[in-house]
Amino acid sequence: MDNHNIYEPYPPDHEREPMAPLKHSGPGIASFIIGLVAIVGYILIFFTAAMALNDSIEVLTPLQAEELALHPAVILASLAILVCLILNLAGGILGIIGLILKNRKKVFAIIGTLMNGIIILAFIGLILVGMNMM
Repeated sequence: MDNHNIYEPYPPDHEREPMAPLKHSGPGIASFIIGLVAIVGYILIFFTAAMALNDSIEVLTPLQAEELALHPAVILASLAILVCLILNLAGGILGIIGLILKNRKKVFAIIGTLMNGIIILAFIGLILVGMNMM
C-alpha cells in the first residue's frame, strides 16, 4: 500500500491552474459610472435652469420670488435633481455591494461609494442649512 499519496495536494501541482488576476467588481464599476452620470446631470441641470431663469432674475419682491419658484424651469430642475439623488442612492448601494464582494478589485467600488456618498451628504447638508435659515 502506498501511503505517501495521503499528503499530496489535491489536485496535484502540475494540474493546478495558475491564479488569474483579480477582476474589477461589476457593482463597483456601475457605482462609479452612476456617480459620474449624476455629476454630469447636476451640472447640466444647474446650467439649463440658470439659462432658463436668466431673464426672470432681477431684484425681486417677495411676491415675485414666489412666482419664480413656480416657474416651469425651477419645477423641472427640482424633479431632475431628485432623479439624480435617486441615482446617487442606487450608486451608493451598488458601491457598498462592490466593497463586500470577495476576490475582486475594489478601486471602482471605493471611488463610486465615496463619490455618491459625498453628494448625498452634501444634499443633506444643504437641506439642513436651508431649514436653519427659516
